[in-house]
Amino acid sequence: MLGGRYRVGSQVGSGGYGRVWTAYDEVLRTEVTVEEVGAAGSAGTARAVRTVRVIAGLREHPNVIPVNDIVEADGVVWTVMPLVSGPSLADHLAEHGRMSRDRVREVAAAVLGALDAMHGVGFVHGDVRPANIRLDGGRWVLLPVIGALTRANDIETTRDNWWIVAASDYIAPELLHGARREPSSDLFSLGATLYQLVAGQAPFHRDSVMATLSALEREQPPSLGGIGELGRLIEGLLDKDPERRLTVAGAQRVLDGAGGEPYAAVRATRARSAPTAMLRKVWTNHTISAASWGLLLAVLAVAPALARAHVSAADVSDFFVTLLPWALFALGLWVLAVQARAALARRRARERVPVWRWFVRSLAPPAPWTGEERDRRRAAAERAVDEALLTVDRRVAAASPGRRTTDV
Repeated sequence: MLGGRYRVGSQVGSGGYGRVWTAYDEVLRTEVTVEEVGAAGSAGTARAVRTVRVIAGLREHPNVIPVNDIVEADGVVWTVMPLVSGPSLADHLAEHGRMSRDRVREVAAAVLGALDAMHGVGFVHGDVRPANIRLDGGRWVLLPVIGALTRANDIETTRDNWWIVAASDYIAPELLHGARREPSSDLFSLGATLYQLVAGQAPFHRDSVMATLSALEREQPPSLGGIGELGRLIEGLLDKDPERRLTVAGAQRVLDGAGGEPYAAVRATRARSAPTAMLRKVWTNHTISAASWGLLLAVLAVAPALARAHVSAADVSDFFVTLLPWALFALGLWVLAVQARAALARRRARERVPVWRWFVRSLAPPAPWTGEERDRRRAAAERAVDEALLTVDRRVAAASPGRRTTDV
């Protein structure tokens, strides 16, 4: 019994911090779910509780599963939420595959509304994916994952490996490079989710996590043609540049048809569509590279011929001996320029700090793990195993008539 009120039942899954259980509210006589947050008094638990208290203010929103209570029992803090018995989008995809366009629009509208509310109180959901979007009483609701919720622009940029593995199909590309979680990263995850509902598969899904993350960084998703404003919505949400990605307001206008306005007019900050911009950029980069290599090869071909025509073999040998250190010096400058360019790109993606400080910080050895950090990572590994087993169980259930599982 938790807090003298909630009678704990069976474990039904794992959340962002710990295991999730069904429970019975003895006061209201209704079923709920309870999730372990962590040891009472720890910094991580205190931070999670502060987050929950803010999110609890959204309990009246129709598309956000509310947090009803926070309970401390036997030195452990728990959160209490209503039990949502309806299927998740992950269940729907496993059992039925693609969704109709009208239902995809319903999902998009519901999740955009939920994200608008969360972003409005200064929080990023952090884990938008099919498993966390559920059907409750005929409406789609977004499950707030306590361990993933964070304040927008939070200074903490790292996530547990279990989360990257679980969310590799939906993670925003800038997060792979240490960027801070912002509302735009939630919108990319929503775009990947909607893409999967339309196409039947996540846009960058591959046979392994590493292949998926590589595709996320280097490739564009296959085009979704012939679905009108829904396709433009998904394209805008999947823009790999967070500064050009659709905002919630822009996405809602596109979803509503934007009054027939062209896509560029809906989002004024975007000069051209992502595929066009990428093609132009790639074409320009290839042109510059080809011209540079051509010039270098021409110099290497002509220089020895001119040298043989005007100087002796000994002079040519001395010339190349003298040239070698300067060539190495020039190569070093080129490598430094490439590194500086990468540093500037990372600075724009992560935080506004001087480049030299970023270099110094990158040379510093990692801090040793504290006991609390070690326990947290061990718990994260256990949650990863739990989630993998639940995924296998769900797929087996989908292939076995008459058997169902429920995860939260």
